[in-house]
This record gives sequence, structure tokens and C-alpha cells, in this order.
Amino acid sequence: MMKIGAAAFAGLFLASPAMSDAVTPLHTIAVAGDAELLIAPDFAKVELGVITQAPSVSDALAENSARMSRVIEAMKAFGILEKDIRTSTFVIQPKYEKMTPGDYDAEQFRTITGYYISNKVSVTVKDLSNVAKIIDESVKAGANASGAVEFGVNSVTTRVDEARRKAVETAYHRAQVLTEAAHLKLGPALSITDNQAETSYDNGTRGYTNQYGYETVVVTGSRVPTPIEPGLVSITAKVTVVYATH
Repeated sequence: MMKIGAAAFAGLFLASPAMSDAVTPLHTIAVAGDAELLIAPDFAKVELGVITQAPSVSDALAENSARMSRVIEAMKAFGILEKDIRTSTFVIQPKYEKMTPGDYDAEQFRTITGYYISNKVSVTVKDLSNVAKIIDESVKAGANASGAVEFGVNSVTTRVDEARRKAVETAYHRAQVLTEAAHLKLGPALSITDNQAETSYDNGTRGYTNQYGYETVVVTGSRVPTPIEPGLVSITAKVTVVYATH
């Protein structure tokens, strides 16, 4: 059997990378980086609907279809293309007779007294100056359901990438400040974690973000023009970067 001398064995031990790492531990620093871009919106998503009810489903549907057709025509009058109008919700729901409290029978069918139909469409509006006008004219044409207004931007991926770059730059700056204060030297980045980028609507009031801007409340009689302000779209990114230090 071949024997290895004590000196040779000691040399192999010192040359082992794993053991070398154990002798010289790696020092690291973890920092968070964040960035926010506030961008003027490029388009708006407006949702408007028609709700009707009648004793028979055919009557409720006929009235609903007629009113929704007028609403869609009102939208098209502003140059909205058919491809930018889509049905977002369509519901046919029966209305049942009221039950006397305590008179419930699981085996008994309740009598249907009428039908409720809700039809909502979502329209993409690229000219933001028309958002309020479209809402007002749609209400005049027969829309009577509340509708949400959501603002968005084009090229979201490009904007999010920009926010990510700024977030990494922020993390690098923070790492420089911390290592300098600790009298250390900043090494290379060992890992970067993307803590999910987000896009939300910001109405200009700091501290409040919501992907929906306003909700339209339909009233009868004379009404003032609907106030709609585009505000800004907030795109944020957060990262965690681990750097080596020495």
C-alpha cells in the first residue's frame, strides 16, 4: 500500500478550496433598492353598463339590447373602433318571490317573478380628452350602471425595465454608503433578487394609489359634466442585492 508522508498530506489539506473558504469566510452586505416612475397615461379603460329588469327574460333582454346598442353607438361617435370595445360582463339572473320569514322549505321551488340583466362593456379610449364626454353621452344613451375608469401606459415592459435599472442603481449607492461608513471596500454583486415590479394609478395625491381612477355614479335629471382627471401612472420596482465586501 502506498503511504503519503505527513508533509504531503498537510499540503493537500491546505490546497483544498472548501477548506480554504472555511478558513477565510466571505463577508457580504445585503441592501434593498427601489425606484418609482410617474408617467402620464397614454390611454384609459372605461367600463359602462346597462341594467334592465322585466317580468319575462325576453322583454328584459330586448330593452337591454336596445339601450346597449345606443350606448355603443354613442362611443363610436367619438371615433372609438369596434376592436376597442368588448363585452366585459353579461349576466341573466332570475328574481324570485320573497319568502315569509321562517317559511323556508328546501324542497319547494320559489316562483320566478322577473329577470334581471346586466350587460357591461369595456372601451379603450386613446384620446383622454374624450373620457368624460364618452361617459356623459353614454349615460344619455341609456347607460345606468356604475363604471370604472382605469388609466394605463403603453410599452409597460420597457418602463418596468427602466424602473428596475434605477432600483439596482439605488441599491448600489446604498451599498457604497454603508461600506464606506464601515471602512470596508465594496466587492462585486453576488446575487440580485427582483421583488416584483408593479404598475398602479396615482391620482396625484401622494400616499394614495389605486388602479381605478374614478367611478361614475348615474343619476337622473340634469347633471354637471363628469370630472375626470388623468393623473399619473406609477411604475415601481424593488430589488435586493447582495454584495461581497472586504
